[in-house]
Amino acid sequence: MRGLVWLCLIVALAATGVLGFVVLRDRQEPPAEPPPAAAPGPAPGRPEAAEEILRPYETTATLVEDLRDALAGPPEALAAEVWRVSERLAPKARSVLVSVAPEEASPKVRALLVFAAGCHVPDEEILLSFLADREPLVRRAAALAIAHAEGGLAVPLLPGVHVPNGRTLPGATRRALEERLGREEDEGVRGTLAAVLGSAR
Repeated sequence: MRGLVWLCLIVALAATGVLGFVVLRDRQEPPAEPPPAAAPGPAPGRPEAAEEILRPYETTATLVEDLRDALAGPPEALAAEVWRVSERLAPKARSVLVSVAPEEASPKVRALLVFAAGCHVPDEEILLSFLADREPLVRRAAALAIAHAEGGLAVPLLPGVHVPNGRTLPGATRRALEERLGREEDEGVRGTLAAVLGSAR
């Protein structure tokens, strides 16, 4: 009987020891987790996405503003911008002459638009209609767009912008220019029309 008592005491002590070990282990601080790995930085030479500068989407409206800005700058930089805008307007030249140029209030911007778009559709009726525009500068621009030819005699449109002309003109286009010359009262426009007709092949 005494042996059974001692056995119970030993089992009780062992259970108490195990329970104490478990409690003490749970009270210990959990091991510190390693710090999260730093996010990889941007590749050398490449700005972060938030700092990237995206080129604005180019539209007819932004090209018009480019011409407006160029007019405010030095004359020697204007010609390059006119030719650049003209190249961009080539696929939509007719629609620019129909819907954009007539709405432009600035005579200089309208003249540059008429030339930049018109030189791609030189015999179109919509371009010929600008020979009767209310502004002499726009009438000159239309005449120069009609007769534009690479390597021809350069005629000034604006300071810094000289347009080579001398294109072979179809009969109807030549007659439209001659009729305009016969009615034109502005000396500057008359001079441009005479130069265009004189150099035309």
